Amino acid sequence: MRIKYSGRSSSIILLVLVIFYMLLIGIIILFFQQIILTISRSNPFTNIMIFTIIIILPIILLIAIIYNVIKLLKERTSKKSGARFKTRLILFFIFIALLSAIPQTTLSIIFINSVLNSEVVIRMSDVVNNALSIALDYYNSKSMNLEKFGKSDLLPYLLRETPTSPEKVWQTLRDVNPEIQFLQVFNSNGEEYYFTAENQDAEQGRWENFSDISDKLGKLPKDERGDITILRYLYKLTLGRRTYFVLFGLVLPKGFDQKTTQLSAARELFTQLELFKDTFQFVIIIFYCLFSFPILLLAILVSFFLAEEIIRPIFNLEIATERVAQGDFSIRILSRSSDELSNLIKSFNRMVSELEISKKKLLQAEKIAAWQEIAQRLAHEIKNPLTPIKLSAQRIQRKYEDLKAHDNEELKKVIESSVAAIIGEVENLNKLLKDFSDFAKLPEPRQEKINLKKLVKEAASLYNNIASNIKIEIKNIDANILVFIDYNQFKQVFANLLLNAIQAMPSGGTIFIRADLVKKEKTNYCRIQVRDTGVGIEESIKQSVFDPYFTTKKGGAGLGLSIVERIVFDHKGNIWFESQKNIGTTFFIDIPMEKE
Repeated sequence: MRIKYSGRSSSIILLVLVIFYMLLIGIIILFFQQIILTISRSNPFTNIMIFTIIIILPIILLIAIIYNVIKLLKERTSKKSGARFKTRLILFFIFIALLSAIPQTTLSIIFINSVLNSEVVIRMSDVVNNALSIALDYYNSKSMNLEKFGKSDLLPYLLRETPTSPEKVWQTLRDVNPEIQFLQVFNSNGEEYYFTAENQDAEQGRWENFSDISDKLGKLPKDERGDITILRYLYKLTLGRRTYFVLFGLVLPKGFDQKTTQLSAARELFTQLELFKDTFQFVIIIFYCLFSFPILLLAILVSFFLAEEIIRPIFNLEIATERVAQGDFSIRILSRSSDELSNLIKSFNRMVSELEISKKKLLQAEKIAAWQEIAQRLAHEIKNPLTPIKLSAQRIQRKYEDLKAHDNEELKKVIESSVAAIIGEVENLNKLLKDFSDFAKLPEPRQEKINLKKLVKEAASLYNNIASNIKIEIKNIDANILVFIDYNQFKQVFANLLLNAIQAMPSGGTIFIRADLVKKEKTNYCRIQVRDTGVGIEESIKQSVFDPYFTTKKGGAGLGLSIVERIVFDHKGNIWFESQKNIGTTFFIDIPMEKE
């Protein structure tokens, strides 16, 4: 019997809970950022998501916890083995979770309040405001300078040589107002007449389509191109009958507009923090607690499965121990893990296996001892009258020889046949007594390294030509397999098994002999198989096959397989068989590769 360890399902559930936990942490971080970003402006979708998770998650987790609590109470009520220990484990896990969660929550809330009320936040707010003011002042100064220069009465005078010497005009403008970075001149038809720029960034101030601004004299709206911000001024120049449009301006530093926008957003955030500080602190605390509560519930739920994971092998061990105490040595515990508990389970299975083998050996030793005593008593009781019976028969025969000339032929036949029968039966009894004596005095094996294939071939050679319809095939035996056995005893083992196989195939057949190397627990074995294609063994006598003096053959002593079993057991091995009616029988022998 095998007790299965249901570790796979528990491991899957634990994995799902861990994934769920990671998702929950991700959701907390995401929604926490959303709350900070939307503190002053409501986002209905985000709020619905937040409240849905806040409500549904604890309900699901609470239902799962209540189910497991009810299950645990039923186990305690029915006094199920391990229920009390499981309860203590769960309470211990919950205590550890609270022990770590409560200080963490308290410190987090204190830290949030300290940060919000710290002087660092106030100073950062002042720094952001000052930085934004400087940026705005810089922008306004540039814009006002450009507009003031465009409205200056001096500008027409500076631009008077534009048709003839635009380069000179550009140099003059740069001398008068160094902030000007580009100059573009269009004729009355809107065609570009001249363009120059101070640098590559300033070249982006070039206007491509004059028709877009032909009716917009004065300061033009700022133009943003990537991280470049351009300020322009369009001036209409009239010289006699000719009209020109002069576009000049400057380029703000790269990223100026984006940085200004960031400063504005930061100032808005600090303003919101200042306005809603008390509300924000309360929201953060509630939010933290609401999301900490599902995590705590999840930790409690995980504790149930962790306790089940720990208690299951112990519970299986307890059941198995009770079965062993009742005498069932066939029980085994299956385990898929590879931790200390798994090692304990493997040690238990190994111990039970050794106990089972020891029990078999003890029963076999008791059985052999009992039959040895019977054999000795039987030999003693039979041997005493055998000698006088044999001597009397021989004396009758000698006397008859002296007088046979005076007796008739019929008397001669009767006496000769009777005396021959008496002597033959006495010889049979002597042979039977010798078998009994050999069984009772089977010596300890003298083990040495033996080449298995060579031994099998030698044993099989004695039976190869016993009948034309019997064939012996030696297959899959590695020529390098060396086993630690008594050569003569195992030669007797193979002789008995081959003889039984031949007798099981009265109409002929094939005997297959093979050997494989197997490993059980920490021991390497050589597994020998002797298979015939005979009539098989009746189901009703399978339990008695190895019993001493049990036989189904006429004139058999019933000691062949008993001797085989004893030899195998004396070599610390194991023997068993499988048989099907009219299909055949296979005997298996496991022999340790090293002497134990």
